[in-house]
Amino acid sequence: MKYSWFELLAMGVGICTVVSTSIVTVAGTNMAPEIVGQALILVALFGGLHYGMKGAVVAFLISTSVYAVVAFSFMSGQLSIALELLLFRTGVYGVIALAAGFLNTHLKYLFVKLEHHDYIDDVTSLYNAKYFAKLLDNKTNEFDRYGLKFSLASFKIGEGLFTPLEKKAKNKLTRDIGNSVIRDNLRGVDEEARVDDATFMLLFPNTNLEGATIAADRVSSKIRGYLDRHGLAADSEDAVETEVLEYPPNRDAIEELAVNFSETASE
Repeated sequence: MKYSWFELLAMGVGICTVVSTSIVTVAGTNMAPEIVGQALILVALFGGLHYGMKGAVVAFLISTSVYAVVAFSFMSGQLSIALELLLFRTGVYGVIALAAGFLNTHLKYLFVKLEHHDYIDDVTSLYNAKYFAKLLDNKTNEFDRYGLKFSLASFKIGEGLFTPLEKKAKNKLTRDIGNSVIRDNLRGVDEEARVDDATFMLLFPNTNLEGATIAADRVSSKIRGYLDRHGLAADSEDAVETEVLEYPPNRDAIEELAVNFSETASE
């Protein structure tokens, strides 16, 4: 099963649940705020499932704000009840949005691993060079058909930093950088891969060079901070080498990367 199918399934279950409970609400109390409140559950659910943790936070804020306006507008003479309902809905939206964001963050790679284990890096459980080559091919085709641009960012960790470490410690640091440092600073729609021992690649859909550069600088700073906390000479010039490319302005370089990743995967 692909993650997109899981997302549709989850949204389908959510829609059925909201519709059924809204019908009961209409039949029982006919309270417009509660009908709207039920519908806003779908906003919280979709934000987390499709866009990850950052989308979950945005969806939570939107759902809570809209419900607050509706509740206090329709129940102006019952402010205490409106406040109680708002607090209850705030908790519901928070739990649903964060749970959906957690599923997006942790299940997307798991579904790929279960279906195509050869697309996943063994150390970090992120995508590997083989999958990233396929992803680049798909994105370039999307640009040719629909004009959807994208940008890439690479982060090469200085090889000398990990040389003195034992394999177990090196793998732990690599795993932490990929999962806790880089992935936690991405949008749900961004893609991440570890393409060789010391290099991570990020793909930013529908993002120009300027936007990707801002994101890359933020991620690079987080990586250096992590290395510094572990006493790994984060201030050295080659601690983290960063490069940002945009498609199509850097078409040749990106297409060459795709070829290199494919050749690396086939070795």
